[in-house]
Formats: sequence, C-alpha cells, structure tokens
Amino acid sequence: MDFSLIVGALIGLAITVVFIGVGRALERVGVDRLQEYIDVRSTQAHSTSRLARSVGELSQGFDKVIRSIAVFDWLAHGLQRADLRLTVTEYLFFWLLVTATAVAAGRVISGNWLPAVVAGLFGALMPHFFLRFRQGSRLHAFDSQLGNILLQLSGSMRAGYGLLQAIDFVSHEMPPPVGPEFGQVVRDVKLGRSVMAALDDLTERVGSDDLTLIVTSIHIHHETGGNLTEILETVAGTIRERVRIKGELRSLTAQQRYSGYVLAALPILMFFVLMLINPQYESRLFQPGPTLCIPIGSMASMLVGFLAIRRIVAIEV
Repeated sequence: MDFSLIVGALIGLAITVVFIGVGRALERVGVDRLQEYIDVRSTQAHSTSRLARSVGELSQGFDKVIRSIAVFDWLAHGLQRADLRLTVTEYLFFWLLVTATAVAAGRVISGNWLPAVVAGLFGALMPHFFLRFRQGSRLHAFDSQLGNILLQLSGSMRAGYGLLQAIDFVSHEMPPPVGPEFGQVVRDVKLGRSVMAALDDLTERVGSDDLTLIVTSIHIHHETGGNLTEILETVAGTIRERVRIKGELRSLTAQQRYSGYVLAALPILMFFVLMLINPQYESRLFQPGPTLCIPIGSMASMLVGFLAIRRIVAIEV
C-alpha cells in the first residue's frame, strides 16, 4: 500500500477525533460528573447520526483499554492536571496528526526524507511541550491562590462552619482552577468518599507541593486533634512567604529563561526559513557523508544548552 494513503487515512481519523476533543474542551468546566453522564446519554439517545455514536463509543472503549497500561494512565493524569478535556485516545490521535503533518510538510518542502524525519521529531515533541506548559501554568495559578484559600478556610471555620462546609464555601467563592477542584472534593464526599480520601485525590490531581502540605496538616489534625484554624493560619503564612519568594525568583530569572527559549528556537526557525528560500541548498546538509554530522551535532548541542539553561534557572524554594 502507498505510504501517502496510510498517512492520509491516519490524518483523517485524527481530525475526526480532534473535533470530538475540541467539542469536549468547550464544555463548561464545573459540570457535575453524573449530570454530564446523563447529558451525554440523553444526547446519544436523541441523536440522528449513528456514525457519530459509533465513533464516540469506539473512542471510549479504546480509551478504557489503553488506560489499563501504566504509561497511558499516567498520561491521563497529565491531561487532567493540564485541564484538557481530552481522553487519552483523542490526545494520541492529535499527537499523530501533528507528527504526520510535520513529516508531510518536511517532505513537500525539502523533497528528501531525512529533513522530513527531523521535522517529524519536532512535531512529535510539540504536543508534549504544550501539555507541560498547560500543566505549569495551571499549577502556578493554583499555587498563587493557596494563601486566599487558607484565609477563607480558617475564616469560615472560625465562623462555625465544619471542614466540608468551609471547602464548599471556597468552591463557590474562588475562581478557577481552585473553585472547580474544591467543588470536585465536595461532590466526591456527597458520592460516598470520606473527606480525607477526597482531599488525597485532590492533591493527586493538582500535584502541588504546597497543597500537599495543607492536606498533610489536615490529616495530622484529623488523627491527633487540636485547633485546625490556628494550624491553617500558620501554614498560610508559610505558603504566602514561599509564593512571594517564588515570584521574586521568577522575576530575577525571566531574562535567562526567555534567552534559553530564543536560543533554542532561533536555529530551528532559520532552518525552516532557509528551507523555504532554497531547499536544494539546505538539503545538502542531510546527504549521506561527513556533512550529516553538522545537523546532528547542532541539534544535540541545542538540546544540551537548553537543558543546561533550564537547570541553572530552576531554583528550588
């Protein structure tokens, strides 16, 4: 079978799954899980398109199968931390779409398979970088709100609320990403989970060290007793100081971080510009022989330099 037909079929299938994922991403974030399940079933029952139902059921069934593998279950947690309303199957097809598009573009522009493979490698890394960026942005937004969370929790408990009532109050008062996550804790408790187990699930979903410190403090109070309000106020002071120091460090290292991004992206950008201007001249770098060491060595040097800069500016607090 012709390779172009295989690539075309994979791209078409990936586009179909991406449209399904985009539709899910546009749904409101705070919808209840049971209500979402009922709405989906109701929509499927009244839908006139059997093909759409078949594709959706096939995607859900395949997603359950691949999530039984540890690496794909880890990927599902990563998508949840990035607040991307995509299944593992949809993300994998989106990754395949980007990779195949990059390979096809490199092949069309250069007329050679080696630059196409290099472009495919960059295309394969782009969804991963986007996922990590979304995770980092959401985690930073969550950590910046933790001080206000603790003040509201301690204030609510001083006013006579219980722990679950205080969490429910925070879920209604705080904006995303804190509000929906604490709302999920309340829904889990209503469905039969204990408060401690629901909080442990929250720390696993978010992946914040500061949140882990808060939940650990609540666990200690649950086991040994004491004044939880004073404990939360003490932890709030510690976390506010950590957030302040992290903000100062990000400001001081901003120039170095963005310099690393520019230095890593500039050679790649120039490569594609020269490939568009004169593909015959640029493709000579990828011909078999000693000249092949130039692009391989440059890519390895770029990767080492980028990782070194990231490591230097990554100051732990």
